[in-house]
Amino acid sequence: MPTRKIQVKLYFVASERPPLERFVPVLHTILRDDALGELMIDVVDYGHVHHGPGVVLIGHATDYGIDLGEGRPGVLVFRKREPVTGDRIADALGRALRFAALLARVPELGSALRTDEVLIRLPDRLHAPSTDAGFERLTAELSALGQRLYDAPVALERASSPRQPLSVRWRAPSSPTVEELLARLP
Repeated sequence: MPTRKIQVKLYFVASERPPLERFVPVLHTILRDDALGELMIDVVDYGHVHHGPGVVLIGHATDYGIDLGEGRPGVLVFRKREPVTGDRIADALGRALRFAALLARVPELGSALRTDEVLIRLPDRLHAPSTDAGFERLTAELSALGQRLYDAPVALERASSPRQPLSVRWRAPSSPTVEELLARLP
């Protein structure tokens, strides 16, 4: 699929998500210290929006945030530009995992993320239509990546209607650590 826009969401373990306001200074520190190694612009707090974007670290090519969508908080990475080389989905997932690893190093957050469930969304209905054909093309890409990361098939289910951006929820048979998944990425 010829889209460069990809979102990847990793969900917090339900009982372990810290209050949203704790993330604001952490994201400012990541911005100030250039911890992601890419051009970052600002931190925006959307905590007042019900089931909204939460807190977002806005970047030139990628946005990183704590998303409250679906009523299920998690880390959301929005890759807005095409990666220079390599698999675009693996690139977006790698960014999400590296961001999650950064957050895990902050003791006052104490947050834990699930790695057995991932939401992949392509918010570009022109190039990635939310149709059966679009779903089939995306799942073909995701199946191979999931097999490589979990050394087992992942279950893929459509998580969008035709009126929404194409979304696939992947459920893995195991829940390795963020670091283990990072080491297995191509």
